Amino acid sequence: MALEVRREKELVARYVSSLIKNGEVVGLGSGTTAAMFVRELAKRIESEGLKVVVVPSSIPIKLLALSLKMSVASLDEHPVVDVDVDGADEVDRRLNLLKGGSYGVFTNEKVLAASSRRFLVIVDHTKLVKRLHTRFPIPVEVLREARELAFRRISKIGGEVRLRVYKINGEEVPLITERGNFIAEVRFRRIDRSFREIDQELKKIPGVVETGLFLDMTDTVYVGFGEKVEVFNRGEEIPEQLIGIG
Repeated sequence: MALEVRREKELVARYVSSLIKNGEVVGLGSGTTAAMFVRELAKRIESEGLKVVVVPSSIPIKLLALSLKMSVASLDEHPVVDVDVDGADEVDRRLNLLKGGSYGVFTNEKVLAASSRRFLVIVDHTKLVKRLHTRFPIPVEVLREARELAFRRISKIGGEVRLRVYKINGEEVPLITERGNFIAEVRFRRIDRSFREIDQELKKIPGVVETGLFLDMTDTVYVGFGEKVEVFNRGEEIPEQLIGIG
């Protein structure tokens, strides 16, 4: 399965890199699939002389783009991006996303996606779900000084919350985002309202910067299924029979 998933990621990354046009400003998402897209786009730049400017969503992706000799810029220089390409942890039938399962840069990614004329999502087939928040908690970026307040308020609205940590020499250390904030991982055992309402409730909490819910933002999702790419545009629904395959 792992090898099949990797092939699907490479397939969609290559497919969408072929759609990039000369002269475009291209947003670069973060994560493993987005990194594959960066490498595929770099191949076109080298082999075809394609001229594009890229706007990375994170420091690791920026360093990758620079190592591949891409022309790197920021939203200060290009406030409107032609196309943004990113991955996702979960994609529901209506092309809503849950992001931020590993990288803590979903705030950057959301700003970049919202600044783009077209937001394209590339995933392997295992990322399709009938409902968001099926496999992953909802990540929430929180100001460090607001941690206790935010955790209490999240609990009051029905969320089970814990701090995202990683291990250094066996010790658990809080993950600090590029903006210097914490990541809260939130689970709702009962979903009795829409994710739009949950998103709004979370954002009303003082100290919450952003959530990993990307709702009504996606223009097109490209899904790798074996040796082919399925394309779903805004307004279309992913057929239920394609979810949970394999």
